[in-house]
Amino acid sequence: MMPVNGLTPCKPAPSLHFRDIVPHIVCLFLFLIHPPVYSHIATEVMVEPISLERRLVVNPLQQYPLLVEQTLLLDLAGVSPVFSANYRTLSQWQAVLFDPAQVGISQAQQDAELQRMQGQVFAYWRFIATTANKTPSVEEASIVEVPMVEFPMNDRRYSAVLNKISQLVRLEDKGAWEPLVLEEKLTLGQASPIVNTLAQRLWLLGDSSFAPSASTESNEGQIYTEELMQSIQGFQRRHGLEADGVVGKQTLFWLNQSPYKRAQLLAKNEVRQRVFSQTLTPNYLLINVPAFEMTLVVQGEIALRSKVIVGKPSRQTPILNSQISNVVLNPHWRVPRSILRRDILPHIRKDGHYLMERGFDVYDASGQLAHHSPEEWQALASSRFPFKLVQRPGPKNALGKYKFHFENDFSVYLHGTSEPSLFKKANRALSSGCIRVERVDELASWFKAHLIKDTALWDKLAPDVTQSQWFALSSTLPVHLVYWSAWLDDQGLAQYRNDIYHLEAELTNAVPAAIFY
Repeated sequence: MMPVNGLTPCKPAPSLHFRDIVPHIVCLFLFLIHPPVYSHIATEVMVEPISLERRLVVNPLQQYPLLVEQTLLLDLAGVSPVFSANYRTLSQWQAVLFDPAQVGISQAQQDAELQRMQGQVFAYWRFIATTANKTPSVEEASIVEVPMVEFPMNDRRYSAVLNKISQLVRLEDKGAWEPLVLEEKLTLGQASPIVNTLAQRLWLLGDSSFAPSASTESNEGQIYTEELMQSIQGFQRRHGLEADGVVGKQTLFWLNQSPYKRAQLLAKNEVRQRVFSQTLTPNYLLINVPAFEMTLVVQGEIALRSKVIVGKPSRQTPILNSQISNVVLNPHWRVPRSILRRDILPHIRKDGHYLMERGFDVYDASGQLAHHSPEEWQALASSRFPFKLVQRPGPKNALGKYKFHFENDFSVYLHGTSEPSLFKKANRALSSGCIRVERVDELASWFKAHLIKDTALWDKLAPDVTQSQWFALSSTLPVHLVYWSAWLDDQGLAQYRNDIYHLEAELTNAVPAAIFY
């Protein structure tokens, strides 16, 4: 199984200059991608000889496999206006079957233009490869030798993404994607004027196996049927929604996203993931924030997946890269002042017993334990409250039994939870910024088996729920907090997630124009 939606870490490979590898890559593409085409051409030659020039007119893109699809991807991803212009040209040429007479240029000129466009695709990936671990000048990036493995063109998953994006764009070209409108939620057995359009839309997006003609003819009353509800449930699952089969606000939002917007979102995220993959090591922990998912990758293979809870939109989990350096068994929780003010004090004002019942120690400004009656705590919680709170280890501790520490400027970390029921929610943007891990026991077991230095002490303290202990690691583990809201899964389904922090508009894939010239 491929790690993290097919992304693999960089591996050493013989270095070659870009100008040396292009002919070999093109030849390899022709052999891998178009063998049936060649056998067909060979048969045609035996019956009726066809000149090289005539064959190029029939399909000049045989020399440049996936050029149109790759150009479309980089155009939609917002990489550079270069690819927008190139895609417009390629689309115009495709419309006239690449006939030079209708294009208005000679065959030689057309071939030169195709070669230039293919070179610009390679130039982009070369720039990404050379800037993965450093930030060179544009001039430097143009001369650095690049390992052949950095180019994704012969990656099957990459080809599948290109095909999916092209399919969505073709679907967009077939007609308008009118917004569906509901005054209230649509549930099983109800009638609605949007039902037949809904059935057609699900079929077009691949979420229903029922052809729209059959559905509409047999459902004149436009009843929301069991079959249609099952299709909606599949649609909801691949959009990270609660699969209850009810067409509500969130489901309707995704149903109204046009094929072009879907293609654009998939393209932007694919490029972000490809760029990010250049920096991966064989072992790492990755949290995809919008997906509410953690993935542990060991030697390039997925070792563990888990649901996670991330920060609320008002208290966002930061996007960062760091190294897990310690694991804390039975951690204390030192409550940040912001959480104390926003979350804890309101509870104390309502219930003076809250601090005692939740296992909090209260310290004054001199570091001494403070003791007050429940009524006094309630009164103090309505004032300035000059105290610090530390929650003792135990079953009610907000961090659970384990904390995974990594250096960062946001005071966030991975940990367990005292409220496991929250993992049942579809929208898990619920924390104050830290990441809560559902399968935290399995993650801790992996650390103990592979990285914890003092396993004897670990085994001794593990049964205890009250004694806290920091454990050093034999080596750090890279941890990546990323923001990917669309990807192609292992079954080839396009997965989409809500832009919970509204970051998509801010994230850019743009590169300097000078790298293409």
